[in-house]
Amino acid sequence: MRRMFRFGRWPRVPNRFGVIERGDIKELSTEDLDRLVEAASRNKWSGRGRPDWLADHRAELTDIYLTFLLEETKGVFRCSTTVVLRDGTGGHFSLDVTRADFDRLPDVKRAGLVDLAHRFLSIFPNIPLDAAQREAWDRAYPRNPA
Repeated sequence: MRRMFRFGRWPRVPNRFGVIERGDIKELSTEDLDRLVEAASRNKWSGRGRPDWLADHRAELTDIYLTFLLEETKGVFRCSTTVVLRDGTGGHFSLDVTRADFDRLPDVKRAGLVDLAHRFLSIFPNIPLDAAQREAWDRAYPRNPA
């Protein structure tokens, strides 16, 4: 079986600048995230993270991932930042970072990649039963048993 993409990478990303063959997923510490959010704000880039939300949830952060999306301007990457909280919840937001800052961050480890894959897969909704399956289910498990 042929692997669709190498460990730690996503497929090529088409965007308005053509196709950039990045797609790395990086792992961040809270200190890394603070530094990158501050730099984005200082440079007045549009992807500035969520400083207020981060301040409110700092003590609950367990994992932070940064994924390349596209090159926003020359040398500045638009990234998706995924944050995971202690209770398993979290979310994502955009953050612009320089290519140099992005390249200095460590690549995601296998455990982080598996965690991200499971989180992604869990967001798909359950496909409802076909009509015949629903009828069989309703017969087998009546809602108001006698």
